[in-house]
Amino acid sequence: MNAHLVEVRGCYDRAGHAQRYAAGKLTLRFLVSGDGAPREVLVVGNDLGNYAVERCVVEVCRRIKFPAPEGHKSTTFEYPVEFRSTEEMKVQDLDDSPKLDRDVAAQLSSLAACGPLGETGASALFYIEPNGTISSVGLAADSALDEQASACTVKEMRHWKMSATLPGRVLRCRMNIPPVIAAADPPAPRTLAGRRRRR
Repeated sequence: MNAHLVEVRGCYDRAGHAQRYAAGKLTLRFLVSGDGAPREVLVVGNDLGNYAVERCVVEVCRRIKFPAPEGHKSTTFEYPVEFRSTEEMKVQDLDDSPKLDRDVAAQLSSLAACGPLGETGASALFYIEPNGTISSVGLAADSALDEQASACTVKEMRHWKMSATLPGRVLRCRMNIPPVIAAADPPAPRTLAGRRRRR
């Protein structure tokens, strides 16, 4: 890992505007095959909250070749990577807020079109700007996430408008995303085309 830390840290450039406040630890879980090649790299813990950085880190780590595990047996281990922001904006954690719960409940169904993230769903960490927009979102899960569904989920959440805000501060929030999300609109009623209506 040490040989690739400069590359991993370079991923933080992908945070863009969020470098002013997004900071924290990513916990990576490596599933390494008997020859030392990573079979899978998962983000299982996320205190950072920026999907672009997370994907970059995972891509770098997938290319790392480790020494073969003892006995050439597959092994699993976790490794933390920490990122620091420029601290241009103050961040406040928002826990157990009825306003946030209402905001999420009202908009969660918009994620249904993205499809399932994975077998167990995911945990999302996101930042709310003082104007109510979500500016950065990160995901973590104990199982592999569908990359297309994940990218769609992050993009959709960044269109949400939140009423839970704090002047002059960015709010850092967490939510769980279930494996399956029901759509808000019921399916359109089926019509019997070509049949005459009885009077």
